[in-house]
Order: sequence, then structure tokens, then C-alpha cells
Amino acid sequence: TMRAHELEGRVRDTISRYSMFAKSTGESDNLCGGLEPGQRVILGVSGGPDSVALLSLLHDLNKQAGWDIKLHVAHLNHMLRGEESEEDERFVCALAGSYNLEFTVKRVDVHEVASQEKRSLEEAARKVRYGFFEELAQETSAGVVAVGHTADDNAETILHRLIRGTGLVGLGGIRPLRSLSPGSEAKLVRPLLYVWRKEIMSYLKEKGLGYRIDSSNLLKDKFRNSLRLELIPLLEQKYNPRIREVLARLGDIAGRSYDFLQTRTSRIVEANLKQLEGETHSLEADILKEHPPFFQHLVLREACERLGIPLKKMNYGHFDEIVSMVEGRIVPRSLELPGKWVVNLEGDRLYFRKLLSHPSPTSLEPVELIIPGITRFPKGVEIRAEVLPMEDGFLEGFRRTKTREEEAFDLDRVGGHLYVRTRRDGDRFWPLGAKGREKLKDFFINQKVPRWKRDSIPIVTTKEHPIWVVGMRIDERVKITPETKRVLKLSLIM
Repeated sequence: TMRAHELEGRVRDTISRYSMFAKSTGESDNLCGGLEPGQRVILGVSGGPDSVALLSLLHDLNKQAGWDIKLHVAHLNHMLRGEESEEDERFVCALAGSYNLEFTVKRVDVHEVASQEKRSLEEAARKVRYGFFEELAQETSAGVVAVGHTADDNAETILHRLIRGTGLVGLGGIRPLRSLSPGSEAKLVRPLLYVWRKEIMSYLKEKGLGYRIDSSNLLKDKFRNSLRLELIPLLEQKYNPRIREVLARLGDIAGRSYDFLQTRTSRIVEANLKQLEGETHSLEADILKEHPPFFQHLVLREACERLGIPLKKMNYGHFDEIVSMVEGRIVPRSLELPGKWVVNLEGDRLYFRKLLSHPSPTSLEPVELIIPGITRFPKGVEIRAEVLPMEDGFLEGFRRTKTREEEAFDLDRVGGHLYVRTRRDGDRFWPLGAKGREKLKDFFINQKVPRWKRDSIPIVTTKEHPIWVVGMRIDERVKITPETKRVLKLSLIM
């Protein structure tokens, strides 16, 4: 049996190796990882053996190592087992009191949340629990949340994923350290991840510590429970008595390999994922072609995570279809992704767009311009029309100061009436500097304007044809020449 001080030493090593209490990953000035004295660490305590052991170990290590961190106990009452849930809560409050620690309790009817959000009990409990930790971390300015996952939890998770189907990310199992949630400044750490459950039980016995029957077991789905109670014991008995260790080692190797690849993937995505307007982003498609399929999936996964596309609902097929689209193996140039996202291939770029639940029509019916004067459109857009005399040097001066939203035309060539609208099938115009007329559709393709954006670009037209694709090009036939006598200046004001 392991003596308490041996277990304390191992947990201390894990905290040190992963700089768990550092202000940011990798910052490790001393054993406590550069954490300022007086900083808060939130402890998720259910009252089960793992979390009670975690509380005892961190409390003792804090005193022995002189870390001077402030432990704050957090307990979520799931309200799933009536009086037993109440007893769990009372037990954790008394435990925190016995260590003289600050504590916070939150009560949430997880059954209610699960039925409202159509989630399993396990999913609902997880969402509520981590939401509670995030809230508390912000309220108390805590940089770290510690939870009691063990090596057994990790082995079970890896086997569970193997059976259900997984990639390298899933094989990495439970990670010792990660962000509490995407974009969160707080970290989630698991100091007991390399400690086995039997060692925890032995430690609790030696220390004379009581605990509650871990209610989190009741939140695990039937598949997960049968895996723990039937499949792992069967594998230990008939195939490999050390199956848990084998699985945990596999997780460690896969996790480290993934971390190495992840660093490289992050750099690639950072450099190539661009935010356009609103909820639209683009990613250079060629960077996928340069890498093997395995790495292509990692790049896409990283991009989706940054965009907030729900990864739990993405599967191998989604990533494979995007790659097939980029490499021209499948015809659709548009795919629907979970979370009401769509990905389009336009030229050499992938465009990721979040669909609005009530998309507003972007097409614009023709509105006649007031010349001279200001014409107002919905959403605060205006077009100002000015009639100016043609003077020497006007064109040179205008070109020097003009923006993409301003253009000048020969008023007499333009004719009497101008309109603003969005594109129509069959629109043709003569782009300035081109050899002749072309379809507006071909112009957009040549200019690499993504298909989804074409319907929202304002176009100034005569009764016959477009004369200005706003922000892009005017028509050759209405440009200013040495013979121009009057100038029409149009400015788009957003």
C-alpha cells in the first residue's frame, strides 16, 4: 500500500510538470509554477472519494510547500437524489468548514435542464457544472479550477472513445490541463490524473477521511457504467491484467503527439483564417492541399473550434467532405455543418458562414437616385450625387483622394435616370479597361467575389445596364474623357 507522503509527492510532481498553478501554460518559475501568493484555486468537490482526496492533498501540499494559495471549495447540488443530494451538500459544507476554507454551493435541477434542452443527464450535468465553475472563477478572480479525475477515469474514457470511434484527439483521453472553456482566462487542471482509484481509497483510509458514494457515477450513461463494471474487469481477467495502465499510457503518448501537432496547426490557422464581415470567415484552401489527410483534418478541426462550430457534432465525415470538396473529388461546392454553419469553396478559399435564424433579404429592388441630392436606403446607407463642372486637373486630383466608395462619371454619357439595385440574371457591363462587354457573373468570378456575397453588392444602373459595381469598377462607356463637360460624382455613405 502507498503511504500518504508518497502520493503527495506524485501529485506535487504532476502539478509541477504541467505548471498547473502557473498564470499561463508553460510559465514555471518555481514548483508552484509562478502563481502569485494569495491567488485563488477553485476545487470542484462532489463529496465522492476522488474530490475529498484532492481537497486533502492540495490543502496539505499548500501548507508544506508554502505555496500560499487560497483554496475555494465549489459544490454543485444536482438535485437528482432528493435527501441524498441534500446530505452530499451538507457533507461538503462541513468538510470545507473543517479545513477552514471558503466555499460556494449552487443548486440546479439537472433533470429540468436535461428535459428543457433535450440532453442526456450526463451532458446536462456537465454543462451546468462547468458553467458554474466559469461563473465562480470570474466572481472570485480565480485563475485555476481543479477537479478530481483519476487515471481510471482516463482509461475508461479512452476505451469508451475507441469503441464508439475516435481519432488522435480522442485517443489523448482526458488532458491534465486545458482552458476552462474556449476563450476563458481560467485553466482546468487535474492533479490526480496519474493516480489510480485504489491508491485514492488507500490514502483516504490512512488519513481516516470519510466520503459520500460518488453521485457522479449515477450521471454516467448506461454504456459508460457497463464498461466500468463489466468490460474492463473482463479484459483484466481474460486478456491483460494491466489493461487500465495500457490505456492510460496510450492516452499519454497520443496526447503528447497531438500537443506537438496542435502547436503547428495553431500557427497555420492563425496565419490563414481571416474574419470578413459579420459571421463570415475565410481559410486558404491551398494550405490543405499541401498536407496529408490526417493533418488536413487537424487544421479544419482547429479552424472550426476557433469559429465556435460545435466540434461534438462534427465527425470524420464532415472533415473528409470538406477536404474532398477542396481537392475536387466531390461536386458540391457548399456543405452544411452543425450549428447552422455553411462552408463554401470559392476559387482558392473556403468561406465559413453562420446562417442567421431569420436571414434578412440582401437583394435590393431598384431605387431611383436623386441627382443632385442624397438618396437614403435601409440600414442607414446613403448615396450622395453631386454635379460638378469639368475643370483642368479634376481627374488627377479625384484619383489621388478617392476611396472605393466614390466614383466620377461623365454626366452626359450616363443619361437622365440612374437606379441602385442588386444584380439580376443576364446583367452585362463593360468593366473599365476591359476589351468589351461581359456578364456581371463572369466579372464577379474573375474578381474572386464569393457567391454568397454577390447578391448584396449595390449596383448603379441606367435603364439598360450597370454602370458601377459599387466598391469595384465602373463601366468603360461612362468614364471621364477630355470631351467631358459635366461630372457626376457618386459617394456611398455607410
